[in-house]
Amino acid sequence: MGPATEIQDFAQKIGVLLDRLNWSRAALAQRVGVDKSVAQRWVAGKIQPGASSLVALTAAIAEVIPGFTRADWRLPVAVFTARYARATEAPAAPPRSLLPGFAAAEAGASATARYGGLWLLLHASVLMPERPSLVGYLASVGQREGGLRMAAQGGLHGTWRAEGPLIPLHHLLYLALEEEAHGDSLAFGVLNGVITGQAMVIDGIGSSAASSLRGPVAATRLMGLRLDDEPEPAWKGEAMRRLAWENGRGLGDILPASLVGRFLLGPTSPERAMVLTVGAGNSLACDAEAIARGLAPEAAAALAAVRGLLVPSDTDGPGPAA
Repeated sequence: MGPATEIQDFAQKIGVLLDRLNWSRAALAQRVGVDKSVAQRWVAGKIQPGASSLVALTAAIAEVIPGFTRADWRLPVAVFTARYARATEAPAAPPRSLLPGFAAAEAGASATARYGGLWLLLHASVLMPERPSLVGYLASVGQREGGLRMAAQGGLHGTWRAEGPLIPLHHLLYLALEEEAHGDSLAFGVLNGVITGQAMVIDGIGSSAASSLRGPVAATRLMGLRLDDEPEPAWKGEAMRRLAWENGRGLGDILPASLVGRFLLGPTSPERAMVLTVGAGNSLACDAEAIARGLAPEAAAALAAVRGLLVPSDTDGPGPAA
C-alpha cells in the first residue's frame, strides 16, 4: 500500500497514546511489526507511517482502547488529547477532621510553652461518693505524634494509666485519655487554661465511666497544678510512689481545706442545682505572672501545698510558687 494521507500533529498524537498505554518505543515497534528505528522516527516527528503501517498501528491501539479508529487520527490535536490522554488523578483531599474546629487548635512551641511539663491532676473520688476524697494523678504533657499529648498515671492504687491528646483552643483545653488496660475506656475533660504565659493551674470538668459494663457515668471537677517544667523530671518515680501512698490514705485529708472545698458539690441554689460549672467566677486557672504578682493567692497556696507534698525540697520548681 502507498503512503497514507499526512496526519496533522501525528508525533504529538502518538506521544499521547504511548503515555496513556505506557508503551515504550520498542513495544510500539513490536506491536505494529516495524523496526524500532521506524517507531523512533514516528515519535520524533521525522516521518509518518505509510498506509499499511497506519492500519496496523490503528489495529494495535484498538486492541487496548476499544472504539479507536483510523478516523480518530484526523481529530484536532486538542480534541484528540482530551479524548485519549491518560486520566490525571485528582489530588487527594486532605483528611477531614472529625471535629473541624480542632484544625484551629494551637500546637507547636506556643502550646508547649504554656502547658508542657509535669502536672498533678486532682478530681473527687467517684468510687466512694459517701466519703468525700480526692484522687491524684501525675500527668506528663509534651509534644508527641504531631501534637500536644498527656500521659497520666495514678489513682487509688497508682496503677491507672492513660494517654491521649490535649487540645488547646483559645483559653480552653480539651482532653481525651484512653486507658491502657481497657482500650474501650475513655476519660474526657474540658479545662480552663490561659491565653498567654505559662499556665500554673488549670481546672474544669472531667467525665468518665467505670470500666465494667454496668459502671456508672460520672463527672467531677478536674484540676491540674504544675509541678515542673519538664514532663519527665528525675524525681518523678519517687513522686509517683508518694502519690500512690497518699491516694490510699486519703489525699483530701492532707491538702488545704480551701482546695478540697473546691471539689465538694455541696448545697447549691435551686436554679443551679442541676448544673456543675467551673467558669470565671470559681476557676483557679492562672498563669505564672498572676502568681508572681500576688493576684491568685488561693492558686499559689494550692501549688505550694502539692509541691511540698510531691516535689523534692532541693528541686527548683517552675514559677514563683515553688
